[in-house]
Amino acid sequence: MNDKMSEMEEKVVMTPKSKTATSTTLIVERKAVVAEPSDKIHVAGGDHTGIIINKEKNLENGVTEQCHAQLEFCVYLVSAVDGSHTREARALRFWFKPTVPLQDCPHEAQAFFRELVSPQNFPKDYVGFIKKIIKLMQNKYHELKVLEVELRQEGHATPPPVANGVLTKFSDEENQANQTYLSEQRVVGRWSKAEVKDALESLEEKGLTRTMSEGLYIRQHSVDTQLW
Repeated sequence: MNDKMSEMEEKVVMTPKSKTATSTTLIVERKAVVAEPSDKIHVAGGDHTGIIINKEKNLENGVTEQCHAQLEFCVYLVSAVDGSHTREARALRFWFKPTVPLQDCPHEAQAFFRELVSPQNFPKDYVGFIKKIIKLMQNKYHELKVLEVELRQEGHATPPPVANGVLTKFSDEENQANQTYLSEQRVVGRWSKAEVKDALESLEEKGLTRTMSEGLYIRQHSVDTQLW
């Protein structure tokens, strides 16, 4: 009996929804399922117990109502071959459990978003980005029912300059991305801390950034929160 109850506990399930030459859409949802490993399903174990990965796409995700919140930001991917930049938009659409009041959904979505894109441990590649989403949903955001993730490449582009040359980047073996977040700690070096702080506050006054926490700013145009 206990084994059956354990099998039917909520699990975090990731399913491909659609894929084109320039976009990928995934559904990460929390639901009670019993799944056996197969060539179509990966059932994680060990530290990742409770996570199921569907290898084949499924257009039916069980969500018909409008999402409770939507957030979007951009990264700039750098080709390891020729160094060209590709702008990629990453959209997150949130559906919460009925226990979460509608007026609280945008706040919960933003809390999830802040942790996901924190510059201290921003995922360096696609796999790390999806893995962090799944683990946040599994371990902390238990009231998040469904999250739709859309990755959409928008073509070659040059990363936009930031006032006073303040620009932050991270890199790994495969790609680099111009971060959505700006941190005083990351850009102090060629400028004094006071100069950096003045530059970031100037961007905020112009409506280009918004303060997220002490010393951490986000580009205002990169976040699109829809309230319903």
